[in-house]
Amino acid sequence: MKKIFFKFFLLFSTLLSLGFAAESKNQELRIGAILPLTGDYQEIGNNVLKTFELTLFELPNVNVVLIPFDNQSSPSGTKFAFQELQSQKIDIILGPIFEENLQSIINVNNFSKYTFVSLSNNILNLPENVISFGINVNSQILALKKKLSEKKKDTIFFGDEKSFSQTVLREMELQQIKFRNKYRYQSFKEISPKARDATSYDWRHKKLLDQIKILQNSEDLKDIKRLKILEQLDTLDGVSYEQVFIPAFDNELISVVSFFDYYDVNYNNVEFVTLNQWFNKTILIEPSLQNIIFPSIDYKNFQELNAKFKDNYNKEISNIEIIAYDTIPLLVSIWNEKKDKIFTIQDFRNKEFKGKVGIFKINQYNFAEHKLDLYQVKKGTFKKIN
Repeated sequence: MKKIFFKFFLLFSTLLSLGFAAESKNQELRIGAILPLTGDYQEIGNNVLKTFELTLFELPNVNVVLIPFDNQSSPSGTKFAFQELQSQKIDIILGPIFEENLQSIINVNNFSKYTFVSLSNNILNLPENVISFGINVNSQILALKKKLSEKKKDTIFFGDEKSFSQTVLREMELQQIKFRNKYRYQSFKEISPKARDATSYDWRHKKLLDQIKILQNSEDLKDIKRLKILEQLDTLDGVSYEQVFIPAFDNELISVVSFFDYYDVNYNNVEFVTLNQWFNKTILIEPSLQNIIFPSIDYKNFQELNAKFKDNYNKEISNIEIIAYDTIPLLVSIWNEKKDKIFTIQDFRNKEFKGKVGIFKINQYNFAEHKLDLYQVKKGTFKKIN
């Protein structure tokens, strides 16, 4: 297993201008980072490491040692990385990124001796010494609550039967977000018939055919004109709701909304709302997703970090990078306030911070509460709507 050491300091000229003597008085902060630097998720792990590098070079007057440990994108590799980490003096641990890797070491000796800041968005059954820093479901639901609870707007839930969607639905109900109806599909093949049911297509189509049949027997000029209009339609009248909430992503989200459109329900007559899409450019060019609404972090900050990645590494960020960007400044700010220089979980709780992701705090349950904005796809752009 390869250990990689990085020590980041500011440029010499910057050190002189800020005062090297002042920095030397600060006790060194030693951060261990358990990342997938090889294996299936090496691109994610290396992007996170690059983000840490960018952050450290931009922080003023810091004395930080970052020591990455490669977990080889696996639970077994995570165990090995954690064992190696213990041979070093480490003040706090960033990672692991994925929940299954974290779970692989929670029962390992000395696990409870360290404080972990995970980039995962999992908030269930968190160990007492682990902070979940990702953009979790709770933060997204709180951002959506007002939109999904608007007066005079009935909403339906349309999602799969997987545990994630059921968790989302359960949390929404705890937030007293009400749905007129709930539609669930077990597989991709079920999306079409469920969408047909949710849009009342058969009933609306039959209503149209009945009306056409009546008008066909009329010689009234107005009826004849109306008949020509109705013959170009697939259904008559709209649905009994104004919003559709869909906890889906990527191709699945596109498929769901496209099937609604196929059954004559689209953004012209209902409002589609979903979860954080991380400003996925695909949804900008998908016609059926026009006007869709989702919660997310500050788009301007996302673009700024993306531009830095392009300049420094000739590549774009996905999503986890901007979360990683805020972690080290968070650690440094807490570290500088501590006299004993020993991290505890209490150091993070109930304090409000402002970072690239926006405003956030760590609650009593050890996960981050992010204040998210709502965005809507409008004519090929992401537009903030609150």
